[in-house]
Amino acid sequence: MKVLFLCIFVIFLFYKSTYIADMSVGKSIFVNQIGYAKNKTKFAYVRKNDVSSSSFLIKDSNGQIVYTGELSAEKTDKLAGEPICVANFSDFTQEGSFTLWVDDKSSFEFPIGDDVYNHLYYLTNRYFYLSRCGQKIVDDDFGHEPCHTSKALIYGTNEYIDVQGGWHDAGDYGRYIVAGAKTVMDLLLAYQESKDSYKDFDILDEVRFELEWMLQMQRPDGGVYHKISCWHFCGFIMPEEEKDEIVLAPVSTSATADFAGSLAFASKFYKDSDREFAQKLLDAALKAQEYLDCHEDELYTNPAGITTGGYGDKDVSDERYFALCALYAATKNETFYQKAMNIRKNHPQWTEAFSWACVSAYGTEILIKETDAEAKDELKNSILQTADKVLEIVNNASFGTSLIKAYWGCNGGVCDYAHILLLAHDFTGKAEYYEAAKKQLDYLLGCNPLSVCYVTGIGKNPTQKPHHRPSGFLQKTMPGMLAGGPSEWAADEVTKKIIDGKAPLACYADAYESFCTNEIAIYWNSPLVYTIAKLKLV
Repeated sequence: MKVLFLCIFVIFLFYKSTYIADMSVGKSIFVNQIGYAKNKTKFAYVRKNDVSSSSFLIKDSNGQIVYTGELSAEKTDKLAGEPICVANFSDFTQEGSFTLWVDDKSSFEFPIGDDVYNHLYYLTNRYFYLSRCGQKIVDDDFGHEPCHTSKALIYGTNEYIDVQGGWHDAGDYGRYIVAGAKTVMDLLLAYQESKDSYKDFDILDEVRFELEWMLQMQRPDGGVYHKISCWHFCGFIMPEEEKDEIVLAPVSTSATADFAGSLAFASKFYKDSDREFAQKLLDAALKAQEYLDCHEDELYTNPAGITTGGYGDKDVSDERYFALCALYAATKNETFYQKAMNIRKNHPQWTEAFSWACVSAYGTEILIKETDAEAKDELKNSILQTADKVLEIVNNASFGTSLIKAYWGCNGGVCDYAHILLLAHDFTGKAEYYEAAKKQLDYLLGCNPLSVCYVTGIGKNPTQKPHHRPSGFLQKTMPGMLAGGPSEWAADEVTKKIIDGKAPLACYADAYESFCTNEIAIYWNSPLVYTIAKLKLV
């Protein structure tokens, strides 16, 4: 009996010590949990206060030491709030699975190889299919019957019309033109840059699903309804269970201009496969522009009774510019070009951006890449000026991020900044822009103070409880979604409880209820898709 007890005690100690060791993994050393391309740069980050050594080593899956190196000097920024050192092992090109060690501290296991992004790329693209509205979704975990198929009330009237399809926007089931237009642009630009990466995934069919819905959002006079949703957000239920009345919110300038720009740009992608559909897109875009030409700015705020996402915008000059740039590229009508450049001239304060609230960079990229515009050099310089500002931030950041603050959806912003940097690399060939863009992906995939992979369903320590209705209802995480990330804005009760005394990049709660830090959105996933596509290509 004593022997049996002793055996049990030894086993208990073994498992306890193993558990404790496992709990310490990844707490002090931060790596890209998806992995590193064999012949590209490789950086990990070390919490200096947790280690005494100035060197690091890498072990293979058998525990053998295969590489040693020296840590960089420590760096502290206000977002990380503590000293961080960098472990540079770029010259280590052995394929396999590895861990990085400093003293007795270990990173999560990570692979090195040629195709480390492939599964990530598949999941982040497939997320859009799983987010389709109005259609039966076939999936073992997240399949559901058609949802939101009832007619929608036109706000302020007694009229109901059919508007079905599109992608559910974010953690909720609303569908928003400004969000959808940005998403369409990112995905089409990803396809344009890296068609070979879509051999096994029909992204044009996926984007078409959104475009077909957007076409339904246009009024006969060319104006475009801002959004469609229920009057209020629902709880954590499956989409087919949301039975409340659906409402079409009023027309807005931002929606109409984003509609015109994204549909005009999209029209070229369908000319070979469906010329009629391509023409339908362009005609709708031209009609939207006619509406814009005849109407003063109609700025959107939620009207009385509607409490779902607003996506309001106080400055719509960038949306008007984007629409004109895309229409010029699609038609070569000089009038569109001149109008676009006049808007630029009147807004010298612009900083080129790819966010839903500022779409100027989409217009600028279109003019640079899709036309023979005389102002190409000036336009490129505008992108480069923004890229240089971002590069300076990255070079001074402890974790190499492009952020200057933690805000709702800042992980999507990280991807948008990567887009700027990748364009600068295209224009100049300078490796520093590419490396800075790559650091943004590293950050999202685990090189951050929390050692979290912010993409669900992948990595050693991924986001597990996203603010996403189906995931919350099923208590199961839909894969391939980018979480919004740390936020100092605390509007939900979960976030309020965790931010006090924490550095900005640590203000994150992996909880279904934390919409401030853990919501997902189509227009955060789409720039991530673009970033992966470009990094796979170069």
